[in-house]
Amino acid sequence: MTSPHLETPRVRFRPIDEENVLDLYQLLLKLGIETLPSRDNFESSFRAVDDSEVAVLQIETKQDGAVRGFASIREHSPAGHAKVGIFMDPHGIPVGVGAESMMLLVNYAFTRWEDLRKVYALTTDASLMHFGSALFTTPREATLPGHVYFRGRLWDLHYYSVSRESWAGTGAKLLTRMAGGRPRREGAGSVERGSAPVWTE
Repeated sequence: MTSPHLETPRVRFRPIDEENVLDLYQLLLKLGIETLPSRDNFESSFRAVDDSEVAVLQIETKQDGAVRGFASIREHSPAGHAKVGIFMDPHGIPVGVGAESMMLLVNYAFTRWEDLRKVYALTTDASLMHFGSALFTTPREATLPGHVYFRGRLWDLHYYSVSRESWAGTGAKLLTRMAGGRPRREGAGSVERGSAPVWTE
């Protein structure tokens, strides 16, 4: 069983604040990875999200409390799969923040939903370089050629995956060491957003 963590020495996850929903929308527009509805439709659909199947968190750097981006878990399927995403403007982000955020997110997904067998992360070559070493050991399951139109051209869309078994064998242990070896019990210090618990450290 994975242990819940929502922070490392550099990064902290929190439930997304209402006033940051439009910041998320603007960031998604800028990154060009997602096909988006109108701003009003995005806001209303965000408020209608079922928290039992979807999680949206804001990513903060602990040193200054600044919101550096957002993390999401969605498309949770009966087959035990879910899609995870980290959305950050790579300019001005301290080195390692993206990789630590992805580790926290994968761990959070497996901790929150015991039925998950595998999580998927999608990216294009436009953002692939910003993951650094985070994807070197992550299996690429598929590539959809010319699938995303962004910045005046077509980009290949890459699917990466992490299984629960491989995460428990390596990633979870590394994250626990990185977080200081102090995993929290489920529910300890939790806060509520809708009906879904969010663990705090």
